[in-house]
Amino acid sequence: MAVVQLICELADETRPQEMISGVDLGVNTLIAATDGYKVILIGGRAAKATLQYRNKQLARIQKRQSGKEKGSRRHKRLQRRKYQLLDRSKRRIRDLCHKATRQVAEAFPGATCYVGEPFNDAAQLARRTQAQTISQTCTRKIIQQLDYKAAGAITVDEAYSSQTCPVCGRRSKHRRIYTCLHCGTTGPRDAIGAVNILALGVHGAMLPGRAIPQHIKYLRPWRSSSGGHPASRSA
Repeated sequence: MAVVQLICELADETRPQEMISGVDLGVNTLIAATDGYKVILIGGRAAKATLQYRNKQLARIQKRQSGKEKGSRRHKRLQRRKYQLLDRSKRRIRDLCHKATRQVAEAFPGATCYVGEPFNDAAQLARRTQAQTISQTCTRKIIQQLDYKAAGAITVDEAYSSQTCPVCGRRSKHRRIYTCLHCGTTGPRDAIGAVNILALGVHGAMLPGRAIPQHIKYLRPWRSSSGGHPASRSA
């Protein structure tokens, strides 16, 4: 039996460079994402308010349950109310995460997302109330959905990413608006964090000499009652 061996030579095809985005997760701003040219900031106040309302109502129900005999009719009624509250808040958070990650996937189609590690050393040193809010945010769920909807989600160490100036590389603490005390660079703190996380994903370090994208778009992870689309405004 004769054996025929075929050898084919294929010319190298130039493929477009894969898009990469940096994603910073937070509480007041649920997601801040950038590809180096534009930044989108998705508000997280709806998720924060949902968690706060759930915690208050859960504490009120448990306080009333403590005065009832376990197994009684009133105790069972309060237990059913607690399960309904947990299920309703879970559906609300899941819906908000789905809409927020879909906005990221639509803004940066086919991008590999480098996401800042949500539970780092700085989060563990936060105050009690702030630590509770951070621990209850849906960061793990967002990372899983970004990994599914985008071209992948890779976590990186985000230490000092919101405190380091991308222009001069100096470090300083700020509130919602970042203003460098050395070079005067100004921008939303979450946008600064996303820009630095993008640098960590591309270069492995927060190198100085970078610029902040001027096109910043604010979004909400729910539909507006007036226009039927997520409310947004550009800066």
